[in-house]
Amino acid sequence: MIQKKDVLWLAGLAKLKLSEEELEQLTVDMEDIVAFAGEVAKAAAGTEAYRGTIADAETLREDAVGVSSPQEDVLSNVDGGENGYFPVKRRKHDAR
Repeated sequence: MIQKKDVLWLAGLAKLKLSEEELEQLTVDMEDIVAFAGEVAKAAAGTEAYRGTIADAETLREDAVGVSSPQEDVLSNVDGGENGYFPVKRRKHDAR
């Protein structure tokens, strides 16, 4: 249970000055927040741990090497590129 002294302690850490009315309301609000967090914890206890969004290995297709476009054709869109690569301008805030 959240008590006024707990709220006053937190308010002190945050350097907040509370009126008696604000203290009362904040105590009630904090109690509601803690109760809600308990409900979330109970709900989460009955679920499986999150394992990400990647499907199981059996459902993934095998990687296959296919035919690629010739480098000259790809780089023709940027006037032939620079030394076989796409030219990229360095920004002022890049650390290199």
